[in-house]
Amino acid sequence: MQVAERIPMLPLMPLLRRHARTVSGLLLLGVLALVAVSGMRWLSDPLRFPLSVVEVKGDFRYLLKGELQTAMAPYVTGGFFTVDVAAVRAATEQLPWVYRASVKRIWPATLRVEITEQTPVAHWGEHGYLNDRGEAFEPEHAASTPDLPRLNGPDGQEQKVLEHYRQVAGTLAALGLQVVRVALDGRRAWTVYLDNGVELRLGRAGPWQRLQRFVRAWPDVFAGRVAELRSVDLRYSNGFSVLWQDRASGADAGKPGRSG
Repeated sequence: MQVAERIPMLPLMPLLRRHARTVSGLLLLGVLALVAVSGMRWLSDPLRFPLSVVEVKGDFRYLLKGELQTAMAPYVTGGFFTVDVAAVRAATEQLPWVYRASVKRIWPATLRVEITEQTPVAHWGEHGYLNDRGEAFEPEHAASTPDLPRLNGPDGQEQKVLEHYRQVAGTLAALGLQVVRVALDGRRAWTVYLDNGVELRLGRAGPWQRLQRFVRAWPDVFAGRVAELRSVDLRYSNGFSVLWQDRASGADAGKPGRSG
């Protein structure tokens, strides 16, 4: 004979009271979620909060405003809360003449774009420029920058060439000489060109020491004959060779001579 085991029944009301807070919390979270979703949909409606002003700020010397507007136009869409700020900034910074862009929403209907323009300090290669940080950029339209020096070198050597130019230009300026071009060739040999057409060949090894040799010789060898000077080859261990030009005829005055 089997005897059924009796299982005591828990009182219903205490059980409901025990879980009432949990159920109420879940219901409250659900209501809040619905309110949040509805609120986001309401706020994201561009008809309720349209963008009415796109404000562009910056000091422009080289950047064309029409070019900037064309770059931003596909991304300045939607309303105040839905416009893709990151996309507007990325599209703006892709323009070669733009160094940095900052994009902000200004309540209630303005998108502010602040532009920091590139500052060219030298020509780089045939069509590019270097900014003041030694970074290369190549705009579609060249600016009128006749006073900038021309620098050349292999890719990846932009900052090194700019630093070398600044060092050489500062040193020779003390002699009243202006550097207009510095070139680093594929063999890593340096050549300096002056505004009077003089060429200084510094070579690869110890170019700074070789330039100092030229500076030391300047008062005695070159100072009184600048108009006759054509080139100086400083690629010797203890001296240099000079190519002079005859002032009257314009012809080279013989072969380069060795000076110590």
